[in-house]
Amino acid sequence: MKISKDQPWQDSAREFCAAIDWTRPELARLEFAAAHAAGDDGAAAPGLVGHLRRRESPRLGYSRDYVKRLRESAPQEWRDAAGRSFDAALQRDLLMPYHGNAFAALGAETVLLAATPERCRRLAEHVVEDRARWTEGYWGVTHSIGDLLRFLWPLEECSDADLVPIFSWLLAKSGVEWRDARTWDEACLGTQGHNWWAHTFFGFWMLGAFFPEFKGADRFAALSGDYLERELTVLFEEDGWSREGSPGYHHFAAGALMAFAHLAELNGVVLSETVRNRLRTIADAGWRLMAPDGDFPLFGDHVRAAAYQGFHGQLLPVSHPCAVLRRRAARFDLPVTKFVAEALDPRWRAPYGGMLPDDGEDLLPAYRRVAVQPPPACDTCLPRTGYYVMRRDWTPAADYVALNAGTVGSRITSHKHADVFNFELYSRGRRILVDNGYGTVAEERKDDRVRMWRVGSSAHNVATVDGADQVPVVREFLFGATVVPTVDAWRSEAAFAYFSGAHEGYIRPPIGVSAVRRKLFYLRGKYWILLDRFTAAAGDEHTYQLHFHLNTPVVLGQEGRVTTQGAGGNLLMVPVPGASGAATLEANPYPIEGYENPQHLCYTRQTRGNDLFVTLLVPFENESVPEVEVSLLDVEADARTLSPWEATALSITIDGHRDVYFDQHMHWNLPWKAGGIAGQGRLFHSAAAGASGH
Repeated sequence: MKISKDQPWQDSAREFCAAIDWTRPELARLEFAAAHAAGDDGAAAPGLVGHLRRRESPRLGYSRDYVKRLRESAPQEWRDAAGRSFDAALQRDLLMPYHGNAFAALGAETVLLAATPERCRRLAEHVVEDRARWTEGYWGVTHSIGDLLRFLWPLEECSDADLVPIFSWLLAKSGVEWRDARTWDEACLGTQGHNWWAHTFFGFWMLGAFFPEFKGADRFAALSGDYLERELTVLFEEDGWSREGSPGYHHFAAGALMAFAHLAELNGVVLSETVRNRLRTIADAGWRLMAPDGDFPLFGDHVRAAAYQGFHGQLLPVSHPCAVLRRRAARFDLPVTKFVAEALDPRWRAPYGGMLPDDGEDLLPAYRRVAVQPPPACDTCLPRTGYYVMRRDWTPAADYVALNAGTVGSRITSHKHADVFNFELYSRGRRILVDNGYGTVAEERKDDRVRMWRVGSSAHNVATVDGADQVPVVREFLFGATVVPTVDAWRSEAAFAYFSGAHEGYIRPPIGVSAVRRKLFYLRGKYWILLDRFTAAAGDEHTYQLHFHLNTPVVLGQEGRVTTQGAGGNLLMVPVPGASGAATLEANPYPIEGYENPQHLCYTRQTRGNDLFVTLLVPFENESVPEVEVSLLDVEADARTLSPWEATALSITIDGHRDVYFDQHMHWNLPWKAGGIAGQGRLFHSAAAGASGH
């Protein structure tokens, strides 16, 4: 088949042929090489594409056998849905979503199921019509074009001629993208790596490894060696989580590097044991943060699975977090990962008529071979990343808290927010205390104040001082300082879990608060005790505020008590008298269509010197609001009565049952008495025997 005689098509063919190294021995004597020599690039270009497609290697990852099986397995409803998605992409901007293109974002299975000769020709025409914008778009477009070629490569419905303009687009974009990407350095993104490199350089590797016939492309094949190993080391913490923090960006980078490694091995590259072990650690990290609804906490620039339509194929069934866990469990033989996916998504059925697609392979047989695993411990943590999780159990109806105690402010943390000790909370499986998330991306927003508020501390479930952010927010993706929290206690026992940490973000002038400490005690299945403690450097007056963001209807009652409403899990929030502030409940100041816009609850105290907030968080179901009484108890120690700022003791009565809690905040501890209880440990709870230890 020859290229259309229309000028844009002819230009594409000429540019394509001009980029080929025709001196290569395997090309020089072929018929289409003679056509090129005779000036007939309209015939030479599709001829060369056909030659490339007939090669047995390199392998692009998708085979005709895979396409055949997918089509035979997929019910008609899946095929119809794929067709509608493909047709919708034909009407969209070619360069959307960001860092990609409208067709690669559909995902391989959608393209493979929807392809017809007419659709493939219309896709090619769409590319040709956008010729003037081929060098536009953000970083990573080369990668997305490479993916699109991989999807179309085995399809009989896609003619060789239809692939020519896609190749020409790849060549045009990769040239300008490499010019920029090769100059990225520490001045741009810091010294520890970033998903920009992982995503973008994968595209260049595909160009060089798959199509060495292009002049100068073969040099990029080297990126599968030291570069791949280095990125896995510098971009991820030792516990397997991305240094960027955000779950969304973690999986974005991890997915790119895992696909990179898989394709490299498929094409004969021998990966080192370091790379293999690192990939397995990264694959094994995801389940540790999973919430009862099968998604991740909204830390940093994360976007939940159903929150943002059409962004990077987010709504595809293969993109759901539990589907990602299943693929990782199968590829790396991870029994715990399999257990968590099945526990949190028990109604899952293999899509496409019984397949588990992963980069051109059906992993369902491998997934079924993964061993059955007993439940892991309820509580988990990623210590290097600073993520801590407390849960009642591994069911979709669990109580759950994920708390963020990671470093923020260094350039690599650009997708984090100023949210040290932020947490999200589920009650009986219902998401109650939430984060405000990413917000609209720069290309869609009209007012950057929206983004700055969402990155700032008051948009999170944290404590703040004098209305300032914990870390100065200079601009998007840039902080004016670095805060490294100290976690001095993390305990996970059968009856309870306990976290204690402090940060020094407010010691900076003119604020002068030496430390903000957060403690969280979870009596498993019963309630949380939240303590926020402020240590002032001097006796100046400060405004201390405790922020909560509620994703449910709420009632603000007397003494600042808040009760959530609705079916399923709910939460009663009880500020402890004497350790609370004036309550306000306001609408989200910057609501965004398509995103959650939770209500902002804030408790405010103005105090000279040190101070303390203590809040009891009691989960319950439906309308069964428990009767709760809570009060501070005097603590006798050191031959005197301690202040609650030094040591906090509580009397907690819920539906007639009374508990006593004691928590020593000072570095020392001596024998103490409170509420008729005597002890000498730092932590005590009358219903949790193990809490009386150190």
